[in-house]
Amino acid sequence: MGLKFTFNHPTETVFELFTNPDFLVDRALALGELSAEVEIEETDTTSSIKMRREVIRDLPKFLAKLFDPKQVLHVEEHWTKSGKSYKSQSEFTVEGQPVLVKTKSSLTPTSDGCEFAIEYNAKAKIPLVGGKVEKFIISNCLEGTQKELDYTKEKLNESVEA
Repeated sequence: MGLKFTFNHPTETVFELFTNPDFLVDRALALGELSAEVEIEETDTTSSIKMRREVIRDLPKFLAKLFDPKQVLHVEEHWTKSGKSYKSQSEFTVEGQPVLVKTKSSLTPTSDGCEFAIEYNAKAKIPLVGGKVEKFIISNCLEGTQKELDYTKEKLNESVEA
């Protein structure tokens, strides 16, 4: 499953926020996460991001019996520049849970800004309920990504108005 989102800002401007450690921490905290740490390594054509995020999730009953709602996420995201576009692949895990989420995303120019697109693939190695867990994870990821993108767009618009 995936999501597409448009920005009325140039690709480079949006990418700068996507790879700004201070912005990523501020966004995580503004959206209710308990803590966030970010490390970024950059070259001329790549950006590698490692994040540790502590969150509290509202879990459905079948998951609340299995997992603590307070969770620690570890994210590794790798962006590559390709012409005027960017592509990324990422993985994230949840401490103490047999869950792995992989994404592929892109940030491409449009006539009036750029478009961000992301696809999710979740694997939960949990007997009997793995499929339900995977559906919940993807739904939760899509909802969280939408909030992150809305926040990013709001901050970009504020900087234009200032």
